[in-house]
Amino acid sequence: MKSYSNTYIFLYVSALVFIIAVVLSLVSLGLKPRREANVQAEKALQILKASGYAHVERARAIAAFDSLAEKEPSRSDGEMYRIRCADGSTGHVIPLQGKGLWGTIWGYAVLSDDLTTIKGVSFAHKSETPGLGAKITEEAFERSFEGKRLYDADGHFVSVKVVPKGKGENIAEENRVDAISGATITSRGVDKMLADGFQNIKE
Repeated sequence: MKSYSNTYIFLYVSALVFIIAVVLSLVSLGLKPRREANVQAEKALQILKASGYAHVERARAIAAFDSLAEKEPSRSDGEMYRIRCADGSTGHVIPLQGKGLWGTIWGYAVLSDDLTTIKGVSFAHKSETPGLGAKITEEAFERSFEGKRLYDADGHFVSVKVVPKGKGENIAEENRVDAISGATITSRGVDKMLADGFQNIKE
């Protein structure tokens, strides 16, 4: 049986590792445009959904978004757009990002032209619990935000509160939505995410 010196083995392994690293790098670079396109398509789908376009095909999402939205100057940390909603009105797209129970949650809210009322929202998450925190992406929860107002009857900014059902009697119905039962921390995360995102608009 042929034996190899330690130097030979070291050089062989080093060369093998180098070749694998180069191949992986080339594959990663080759897939980068596709990854970026997927990210843009997912973003477009979320914004379109919040704007009332619920059944846009993924392949047409970016083109549809480009035809309906335009970027507008903003002092917020994220991108803002003006978009023509499905009902024919104009809305402002507000990016949202926060923290749920197990990881990042994010989404988009579309506000009325006067920036006082929610026209629609679309949420997403990285790793919330199925059947509990993951329900933030379900239509029933997202639709509960439609028509909610960011200001109280006296004109004071209050955001939109996400509170456990039956515990928000001191908050006007137009300023609150019911939290998800059994998903307290995720619901609190959505509440804070909205408050932070809308605070930028108020300022």
